[in-house]
Amino acid sequence: MRSAQKSPLSLRPLVVATALALAAPAVLAQTAAKPVPATPVVAPTPAPKPVATPAPAPAAAKPATPAAPTAPAPAAAAVPGAPADPNAAPPAPPPPPLSDIILTNGDVITLDDKRPSAQAIAIKGTKIIAVGKSKDILARWKSEGTEVVDLAGKTVVPGFIDAWGQMSRLGLATVAAQLQSPPEGSVADVNGLLRALRDWSKGDLAQRFGWTIGFGYDDSRLREQRPLSRTDLDSVSRDKPVLIVHASGRQVVANSEALKLAGITRDSIDPPGGTIGRWPGSKEPDGVLDGAAATALLGTLPQLSKDERMAMIQQGQSLMLQNGYTTAVEARATPDDLALYTQAADAGLLKLDVAFYADLASAGSVLKGHKSIGPKYYKSRLRLAGVSFALDGVAEDRSAWLTQPYQLPPPGKRTKFAGYPGATDEVATELATRAWANGWQVAVQANGDAAIDQFIGAIRAAAAKHPAKDRHPLLVGAQTIRDDQLDALKEAGASLSFAPQRLAMSRPALGDYLLGPERTARFAPVGSARQRGITTLLHADPALVAPSPFGVMAAAIKRPVGEDQQLAPLDALKALTLLPARQLGEEKIKGSIAAGKLADITVLSANPLKTPADKLGEIRVTGVVKEGAAVFGGPDGGVPIIR
Repeated sequence: MRSAQKSPLSLRPLVVATALALAAPAVLAQTAAKPVPATPVVAPTPAPKPVATPAPAPAAAKPATPAAPTAPAPAAAAVPGAPADPNAAPPAPPPPPLSDIILTNGDVITLDDKRPSAQAIAIKGTKIIAVGKSKDILARWKSEGTEVVDLAGKTVVPGFIDAWGQMSRLGLATVAAQLQSPPEGSVADVNGLLRALRDWSKGDLAQRFGWTIGFGYDDSRLREQRPLSRTDLDSVSRDKPVLIVHASGRQVVANSEALKLAGITRDSIDPPGGTIGRWPGSKEPDGVLDGAAATALLGTLPQLSKDERMAMIQQGQSLMLQNGYTTAVEARATPDDLALYTQAADAGLLKLDVAFYADLASAGSVLKGHKSIGPKYYKSRLRLAGVSFALDGVAEDRSAWLTQPYQLPPPGKRTKFAGYPGATDEVATELATRAWANGWQVAVQANGDAAIDQFIGAIRAAAAKHPAKDRHPLLVGAQTIRDDQLDALKEAGASLSFAPQRLAMSRPALGDYLLGPERTARFAPVGSARQRGITTLLHADPALVAPSPFGVMAAAIKRPVGEDQQLAPLDALKALTLLPARQLGEEKIKGSIAAGKLADITVLSANPLKTPADKLGEIRVTGVVKEGAAVFGGPDGGVPIIR
């Protein structure tokens, strides 16, 4: 038996080139098939000459004796270039290999308690069939046709699983003006932000779109630490609409033209779950729109074409793959999102699994009886994970709903301002009960402790009405959750997903004038949740264009304040892989590297469990394998195999 030993740069000859249409195909060169040596030609042996014998004497007639079988004529010598004999029997096919691929000489972090580490992985088809030491795996699973790949000491982890995100929105964020502050971006002050908007407004997309749009603005991280207004954005343009989206995704700032197009005037009334900012002592809008008011203005934006929106999904998918994810999430998905993703799935465009949480208020009516997708299986890599809704905003823009007021109120607000709810108690309970009744897992965004009280009340009411149905609810955000609320969620069987990067990004503002030192030290208390045994997930901050799992890990491992809330590196890695798989109900096929699970693996340049927190950002994703096939290869070695 023979099997060529290949380096991480070598790739399987039979390759579907479109598998790498999203990322770095140039680095993935194919290896030419080795020529098969010709079979030696053996000259035929001449037949012996007959020997004369005396004639026999006459005798009585006897039955005829069957003649001895005649030896077949020797085959003619093969002549180069001669056509094959059409009557020749076809050669027997080689036996199927014991395994298709064996990865060896790696630092494998399995996250499987039965075998925490390994050196080699054997893959057959879409699944892992064995994990262990290199010599043992090669001896048992290598055969003719097995491709053996030397990882040269690279680290292998389970493919990262998104706990909460919006893959299609990532694509949109990449084409807007980038307004993130250091270290994620370069916008340090108001003048720098306005300059970035003016520069973007001169580009082709702005000219075609008709609007100037910026993404990632966070006033708490600007040098001036003041919110922008429509007056600031009017300096960019007075005759064309200008809109910037806050890092939280819950607030926008619009110029005068954008407000005009949206029909927002001094006579406009705040919508339920949102506010229209006003100049102090006046009813005149100042351009700042929170919650439902921001959503209403976003609805006035020119609609992208189907092809453009499909391109946004592709771009978002590319970013997820580049960062090592093999399962993505589309949270708060609208009916339009559902239709677009279904089309992408049917066209075979999804290279990773996408689980979506449909927005229950807008998309719930189209889910029941939907024949293309369901909650228990993927169809062309698309699956319904559950339904979702939001109960408040975030603390960074003072839209989280608290039981105790913020340190300082926003301009024009009362002294004891504590944010505001995104829904009434009745609406929250009705939505949760509908989810329980239909068998849908529910994921709810709530950050203020008052909103979390509302969430707990809603799921308790839903469970009381449908006691036999355990829905494993998910609370997303939980920035100011209290200990008594953690105990209540433990009892309810709920999970939590935190975005730990928000603390590091906004700590000065949180401590100085938003929450104060004590509440800031307990901001997103992942350690307290973990100590109670609550399934605790981590997700990337939505203000960041690149969903880096290592940035998330670093923020959870080393906090600027509240050291008692830090996670151990292994727990942080599980919160990005195994525990999200458990929340999705997919832990039997994903989240760890073990026999019988899908071959969803990510190849890294270094071991994240052995890397200091401040160096985690230097780890590179060098390859991503989804169900045994390469879907991304990095520029410094590529993914080792493609099938």
